[in-house]
Amino acid sequence: MKKKTLKEIVIIAFGLVILLGGVWVSNNLQLLVDEFVIWQNPPSADAIDIAARTDMSELGQRIFYAARPQFDEAGAFNEHCSGFETTMIILGCYDGDKIYVFNVSDSRIADAKYVTAAHEMLHAAYERLDESERERVDGMLDQEYSRLDDPSLVETMAGYAQMEPGQRSNELHSIIGTEYVDLSPELEEYYGRYFTNQDVVALLAGSYKKVFTDLENEQTGLKSQMDALDGKIAADSSNYDATLTRLNADIAVFNGRTFSSEYEYNSARQALQARIDALDGLAAQIHSDIAQYNVWVEEYNELGGRMQQLSDRLDSRTQL
Repeated sequence: MKKKTLKEIVIIAFGLVILLGGVWVSNNLQLLVDEFVIWQNPPSADAIDIAARTDMSELGQRIFYAARPQFDEAGAFNEHCSGFETTMIILGCYDGDKIYVFNVSDSRIADAKYVTAAHEMLHAAYERLDESERERVDGMLDQEYSRLDDPSLVETMAGYAQMEPGQRSNELHSIIGTEYVDLSPELEEYYGRYFTNQDVVALLAGSYKKVFTDLENEQTGLKSQMDALDGKIAADSSNYDATLTRLNADIAVFNGRTFSSEYEYNSARQALQARIDALDGLAAQIHSDIAQYNVWVEEYNELGGRMQQLSDRLDSRTQL
């Protein structure tokens, strides 16, 4: 066999490098595209903060940054995320190219911005799944949906079914991945692609939702007290009216009666006075209970106002 010259060896080696390089590029085209987009559009301080707070993995960060997340005030956000016919509050959207997030500024519910950004990142991630992988993930999501058996999730998905028909699995992918802990081992492993610890973002979701649930629970407890007191006032008022009717009848009898002695008169009169005093005491109690009920009504309405205010802070449509 003829030995190859150094030039021939170099040409062959160079050809192999080109071939292998072409294979590598083909297998890593998305990585190269992402890195180029990120190089052209460096992530903002807000984006970096969100990626850190939600514990995104290296892949999660890359997908997030490549979607060039933008954090909008109400006017700009409504322009970017318009076209949804729904009563649901929209906090973010992904248009297949960019992520837009409503810039929630109220410190009590600021974690909503972090959860929303992670939610939209998962939309971008879901879009990248090939058909077979998407079918596998959809199956895991369906099983988890049934296992969770959460009425609030059922209600949320019903809203999405009206707002975005045909996007059930896509939305489940983002919601389950950012709002629930203790997922199945298979889903825990899957979401481990995008988060170092998926529980971190789910706990952030629980944190801002707890602000609402605490107010709702306080209002519910107060409503139970109000209902009980309202029942007591109604019962006491009915008792007062019946007792007053009997008392007036007995007073009429007393006034028309002839007494055999002063002792008999005074005894009868004292008995009636005791009944009058007891009835006056019941009336005072009813008035006191009504005053307390009115105080609770004000507190109940104030709690409702605070919940509405918080809800409005999340709703970009109310801030124009």
